[in-house]
Amino acid sequence: MGTIMTGCMVIGLLFATRLPVLRAVQALPAWFRKTVAFVVFLAGSWNVFWYAMRHFGEFWGGAALISGCLMLLTAAYILNVRCLPVFLQRMRPGVLFLLLCCTVLYGVTIYRL
Repeated sequence: MGTIMTGCMVIGLLFATRLPVLRAVQALPAWFRKTVAFVVFLAGSWNVFWYAMRHFGEFWGGAALISGCLMLLTAAYILNVRCLPVFLQRMRPGVLFLLLCCTVLYGVTIYRL
């Protein structure tokens, strides 16, 4: 399941990042972007409401809670960033950086297994 979560984090980062290098991702049809946002939202929800709540006192439970909350915010950034409060819009670079850190944590751990 960690591989799926890592993949969802990477996809979320690619679609939520507004870098000029990734203009092709931004030009994809709206239905595709909404589908990606929905998948990232489902993955974040599973991390927060299932895994983190069952393993709250463990390291990976905390990691799931943090990465899940970040994925939920990332899904909102992909879907429509203008509907979010201004302070969440300003937090976007920090949220995406923290999600990148979680992605690296998950990826390195999976690689070492």
